[in-house]
Amino acid sequence: MLSAERLINSLHSALSTFFMSSYPGKILIIHSGGIGDLLMALPAMRVFRQAFPGATLEMMGRPERLALVAHDLRAGFLHSIDRAGMAYFYAEAASLPPRLGAFFSSFGAVLLFGGGGGNLLAKNVKRAGAGRVISILLFPPEELRVHVSDYLVESLGREGIEGENACVPLQLPQEALTAAQGFFAGWGAKEGARILAIHPGSGSPRKNWPPENFARVADWAAERAGILLLSGPAERGAEEIRKAMKKAGPFVADNLPLTRLAGVLKWSRAYLGNDSGITHLAASLGVPTVALFGPTDPAVWGPRGIAVRILYARNFSVGSLPETRGQGIDSCLMNLHPHEVTEALTPLLG
Repeated sequence: MLSAERLINSLHSALSTFFMSSYPGKILIIHSGGIGDLLMALPAMRVFRQAFPGATLEMMGRPERLALVAHDLRAGFLHSIDRAGMAYFYAEAASLPPRLGAFFSSFGAVLLFGGGGGNLLAKNVKRAGAGRVISILLFPPEELRVHVSDYLVESLGREGIEGENACVPLQLPQEALTAAQGFFAGWGAKEGARILAIHPGSGSPRKNWPPENFARVADWAAERAGILLLSGPAERGAEEIRKAMKKAGPFVADNLPLTRLAGVLKWSRAYLGNDSGITHLAASLGVPTVALFGPTDPAVWGPRGIAVRILYARNFSVGSLPETRGQGIDSCLMNLHPHEVTEALTPLLG
């Protein structure tokens, strides 16, 4: 007679086999979060992909961001979450547009990473005719101190699709690497050149280490490597660092398309940045990364990679230092000295 535990495991295995063998055609992943959120979800996406190796994978979200992981996941098509008619899928008991209904009904399995409106979207995607819809929260509950990527893989496992949360570098298409080669050749750098990429921005000023500190580190690193400052839309930190540097001038790459930026990062010897999506990107590519964390907990939100060092400044609360009040900088980051950062970078740059 089977024990209760063995019976549960047997049923779980049978359900997993059923679900993995019943949808051999098309599968869909829906993720419309930020770059960091997307990369922390990549291990769960890989597990889902591996469960249906012969299926055609399509993705829905922000196509420019999804393009970062499309090659790695062998995704065929990327669809915008903002396409006409999608608003009806976030409404209760709405009349669903026939064209979108036909689109969703063509998928045998859908993995949806959702927040507040995720369950309603999942409900309507199912109502449209999708085979199996799996909806998991994008982040763990606040009271649960577990890394996001682990939580997502475990959530998928509870749905009968299990796999390993392996730390494997993100794979890029060859054209992204070729474009990066041309980028650095235009700068006069050859393959294998020692380059430190620095991204001083993030999604919130509270997460940003002061520009003058980045400048001090960049001056130190300029004697050992070429300095590449990365800047995105509406970010001023890179220009402030360039002006504050006292040694060889860096090269500033402003607002590169994400796949091209990924190729440039892959060519870099090392990377330095705040808690940001670009830091997650560098780490996921396998680039030796030094990440500066202040108000957020790296045990939950930290970048994962094969060579990541996180410097966590957590001793002070917001506004406890007079010089940070009104500047939007979290005071705990002021406690992180440039010397600590150069020490972390020394083995990477020599």
